Amino acid sequence: MRGTPARARRWATAALSVLALTAVAACGGGNDSSGGGSGSADKADLTWQFWIGGTEDQAAWQKVADQAHTDHAGITVKLQGTDWNNYWAKIGTLLASGKAPCIIGMQSLRTASYASAMMPLDDLMKKYGLKAEDFDKPIMDGLKVDGKQIAIPYDSGPMVIFYNKDMFKAAGIPDPKPGWTMDEFKAAAKKLTAAGKTGLVTSPGDLGVTSWVRTQTGAEPLTDGKLNLTDPKFEEGFQGYADFVKTDKIAPQVPAGNADFETTQFVSGKSAMQLNGPWSLIDTMGKVKFNLGIAPIPAGPEGSKTFTAGSGFGISRSCKTPDAAFQAIQSMTSEKPLTTLAAAGRAYPARTVAHPAWFTAAKIPEAKEVIDYASENSVALVTSKNWVQVADLLSRFGTQALNGEIPPEQALKTIQDQAGAGS
Repeated sequence: MRGTPARARRWATAALSVLALTAVAACGGGNDSSGGGSGSADKADLTWQFWIGGTEDQAAWQKVADQAHTDHAGITVKLQGTDWNNYWAKIGTLLASGKAPCIIGMQSLRTASYASAMMPLDDLMKKYGLKAEDFDKPIMDGLKVDGKQIAIPYDSGPMVIFYNKDMFKAAGIPDPKPGWTMDEFKAAAKKLTAAGKTGLVTSPGDLGVTSWVRTQTGAEPLTDGKLNLTDPKFEEGFQGYADFVKTDKIAPQVPAGNADFETTQFVSGKSAMQLNGPWSLIDTMGKVKFNLGIAPIPAGPEGSKTFTAGSGFGISRSCKTPDAAFQAIQSMTSEKPLTTLAAAGRAYPARTVAHPAWFTAAKIPEAKEVIDYASENSVALVTSKNWVQVADLLSRFGTQALNGEIPPEQALKTIQDQAGAGS
């Protein structure tokens, strides 16, 4: 089984774009393009490339862009967007051409793949007084490559469990609390798997897979900066994840080519638990017809261990006005816009001062305790330069492993062999 042809083409295009970026970096290109922006440090017309979900999304994010003009009268930011699935192929092509817009939306898991065409921001942070400690540390680390800050985050969050409180109550299962164990999780999931419903829904997605592996065995996908999916500890953790479907039978098989299956299964009430990020919580609350709760990922031998991911804004190397672009980004990630995004449920803010607005909007009593606990037990998911390809391969071969069509260790070896070390 594999993804749909359209999705496969998008990922193939993205992978080729990343390869093109490598070639540009090797040739020393990408710094003298006519693209990017025009003006000076205090007066510039900038373009911001970002992923956009529709007209309403466009309007909400344009307000974020407008904060730059509010703070700096001579700077304007125009938002250009495309949907998430097509964004990465498009931005890869633009960055490889050396004609990318000044401001680039960047997600932490993909930062290493595109960093060669992005400008390190450390010197600009010092120049304009942006303090790293004002943001959640895991996501600041996640947006670094080789120790250099590539983007400034607007959102972040540790992976946590969303659960159906009504199903738990009907089954006589107490709400999970910080510190609950893998044995307690499996016992609950088995009890909830009945009458055509399951205790859990799984996905071959990279962030979900790696988080489950980390809490079960402590393994991470990289060793010394190189992809190492065939590490015995990683194989053991992935086997445990696949067992949720084949052996434990607490999760349904995963249909290939359906990227929305995990969310649809949970939102519809067909599965009682789903691993997700806090950035999706308020949106999910608006879709479900049951009481929604959150809990930390269950603890393995070394405790509850999860990964943090998130997104932010960086500057392309082709930008002619990096000072103006940085000042715009500083405004776009300041307290006011991030508080507004949090209150609207569009993001769990990366800036710590904006956290209270998100907790108020979430209206879940245990939210702060759970997110704080998960954050304390979280690290950034640091990825390799070939992670775009890795994510695609994991989606394809991971689906087969979850469904019991191939052994989990075979799936990981195939991904490792085809992707390479990625250093």
